[in-house]
Amino acid sequence: MLDSKYSLTTERISEAAGRIRKYGFVVIKQAVPHDLLDILRDRMDRDTEELLDYCNSIGGNPRERGHLQQGPPPTRDFVFKDVAMNSWVTRVCDSLFGKGAMLTFYNGNTNCPGSIYQRLHMDDRPAQQPNEEPPPTRDVVINISPADANESNGAVQLWPGSHQEAPAAGLGHIQAPQEQARQASDPPIQAITSKGDVLIRDVRLWHRGVPNPSNKPRHMIALVISSKAGNWAKGKLKFEHGCESALEGNSILSNAEYVDSVGDYLIGPSRRIYENRLKQESKSASA
Repeated sequence: MLDSKYSLTTERISEAAGRIRKYGFVVIKQAVPHDLLDILRDRMDRDTEELLDYCNSIGGNPRERGHLQQGPPPTRDFVFKDVAMNSWVTRVCDSLFGKGAMLTFYNGNTNCPGSIYQRLHMDDRPAQQPNEEPPPTRDVVINISPADANESNGAVQLWPGSHQEAPAAGLGHIQAPQEQARQASDPPIQAITSKGDVLIRDVRLWHRGVPNPSNKPRHMIALVISSKAGNWAKGKLKFEHGCESALEGNSILSNAEYVDSVGDYLIGPSRRIYENRLKQESKSASA
């Protein structure tokens, strides 16, 4: 972990980038003002209730129950520079990628009470084949929880160093023999973070959501920043007019399209997945 109370020296930034290259992640402590996170948490709590009302028959993400795809509203009242273009994050990405990196994802997920374990997976499979040297980091996920994340509410599980290991048979999900082998040599940890901390991880890092034993949802805002060589989709991200001051004028390109209305930002990204799951459950019930 690195503490943001220290100045943004070249040495500190280089150290953070080096940890991502070696371990696949780094945590920067107290990099985001708490008052902004309070605003986001309050809104995301209310949005979780609406999203669960929509998908209550399946309880969340169609792959694992209790895990919702849910990000903060991409609107002028909820897009903040210290979250979307955090100075620590942009400097670390400059060190990793050089010029031309851009924001390619802005959303998040929520771990609900009663959730189950996700399958062990990565957010983007490595470019190399088995026995090939892994390429350098090309895309990173920025995770910001608007409250403490720990064992009591299902902090995400991370597998240090796994970003350098190619998945068996070129699959994105980790197969049992490979998981068991790494468990024996390099077991996972939970990413314990305090309100205000930022987790930066290579998109190839193995991870999974774990059960949330608390009675409150645990939110995690997720951004992806990609280098020019990155594999992440680079379609324009829609933000409401008025977000320009938070997103523009930084070393990281915003990749933004500014619109009068962002439309169904909450349920829209998951609607097709949820509807397909309902159809599958209906077929199973009638079989």
